[in-house]
Amino acid sequence: MLVLTILAFIAIFSLLIVIHELGHFWAAKRAGVKVEEFGFGLPPKLFGIKRGETTYSFNLIPFGGFVRLLGEDSMEGKKSKRSISNQPLRTQAWIIVAGVFMNLLLAFLLLTAGFLYGIEPLIVDSTDFEAGVRDGTVEVQPGLLIVESTSEKFEQGDRILGPSEAGVFQTLEEWTAFEASIQENAQPQMVRLESPSGLVRNVYFGVEDLEQIEFAPLYLNRFVYLESPGSVLASQLQSGDVIMRINQQNILNQEDLDAAFVLKSPADFEIFRPTEGLKSMSVYLPNNSPVVGYVYPGSNAEKFGLQTGDQVLKVNAYEVYRAEEISYITEERFSYGATGIVYEVLRGEELLQLDIPFNEDGRVGVALSNMLPYYGNLSLYDSLTLHSLVEVHHVQYGILEAPVVAVKEMWRLGKLTAVMFVEVLGNFVSGQKVPEGVSGPVGIAQMTSVTIQDGGAAVLRFIALLSLSLGVINILPIPALDGGRLLFIAIQAFTGKRPQPHVEGWIHNLGFFFLLLFLIYVTFNDVLNLF
Repeated sequence: MLVLTILAFIAIFSLLIVIHELGHFWAAKRAGVKVEEFGFGLPPKLFGIKRGETTYSFNLIPFGGFVRLLGEDSMEGKKSKRSISNQPLRTQAWIIVAGVFMNLLLAFLLLTAGFLYGIEPLIVDSTDFEAGVRDGTVEVQPGLLIVESTSEKFEQGDRILGPSEAGVFQTLEEWTAFEASIQENAQPQMVRLESPSGLVRNVYFGVEDLEQIEFAPLYLNRFVYLESPGSVLASQLQSGDVIMRINQQNILNQEDLDAAFVLKSPADFEIFRPTEGLKSMSVYLPNNSPVVGYVYPGSNAEKFGLQTGDQVLKVNAYEVYRAEEISYITEERFSYGATGIVYEVLRGEELLQLDIPFNEDGRVGVALSNMLPYYGNLSLYDSLTLHSLVEVHHVQYGILEAPVVAVKEMWRLGKLTAVMFVEVLGNFVSGQKVPEGVSGPVGIAQMTSVTIQDGGAAVLRFIALLSLSLGVINILPIPALDGGRLLFIAIQAFTGKRPQPHVEGWIHNLGFFFLLLFLIYVTFNDVLNLF
């Protein structure tokens, strides 16, 4: 497997670099610039084949490739009309940018194909992950789940509740300590499991059992109920209950909580009770009614007694909770030929029933408003709660939508890549640690190994993201990169003066040395993460 991973890593990176260099090659040929050499791999040179004016060399180090253009290295070449340095600035800029363009084009084509046939969503940070949990693309379950098992004793999806009727594993650390005690004492211990069907059973865990199961634990922010006599949830929840969903919506933050509640009861709650597992229930919350916000002078609403501030409880005997419901009932009755409508309103402590005829326009002449939701003391606090990753579902789009989604994702991830790369460079200069989630060659090789095992769709997605990252990083205005060379062209266009070749060369060499040190810095961090 190690040999396969190394070969795949070299093949993927070489492909991306060769495609990048093909961009320079194609743009230079189109512009009439002489391409002296197109190299496969890195020197020392093994052999070369000359076709026309270009030598196609095959080199000893089988990694990447390069293009050598006339006028890049020698002063003699710079005198030729076919030298890159003697081309118009826009032509030079296009030849430089063409490599990045090819990487971005490859990323676009691969992502479009992936979205057409179905790939995992492009999750790169916690915000993406939470968005996936909300829309169901990322499937998680509360608690510690057995996601894989080679033992008939356990069922995939079994949730480990706790070591006894009272005990509950609420953190990964608690389970790890329990696991260590089994291994140290070499004695099986009883654990309560909840099966996917909801059945709770007792199972003895031994050392051999621990070797036959796998977990995918993570922590997610959730709202947890804290027992309080004054809470509107007091009669239905127990202290420690974790709010999973309300009205089918995943609840991860305050915005989710506000959006999930509707202005009528009951609300459908799905909770996780650590001692019992998942539970569904209808939770009754205080209802709110629409309010009369304005009564139009001279309207039938005014003539027949409606007043600003009246709470509308019913319209034609239908309970209403939103102003939109009243508008719908009014329009429907008028369209069926009714002459009026009955409002049941609460004015202070007085309950009134008002029969109001329609105006000529089919309305009664009143503006209605929704009361802001208020549910009293919910007695909830947010807390990181143990979950298990069950599955990341593929996303798929139609033939017209897939390219659009690919462009949007490339723009989003491209900006994120640029910001993160600059941040890592800043950490390098200031001597800080490499931010979590940033990988160099060793880390990418590890990801290559995992990706190969996940199948063709995962490999396609992986290559697309690497190609996008290579293109974005290369266009940054850093000496030795394409963006750095483009910066010198921009300076020349702005000032009208060509930088001294030896000064520009010295700056690019310095940039190359800096990037080499940076690569060593990131690689060293990768190696440390292996242990």
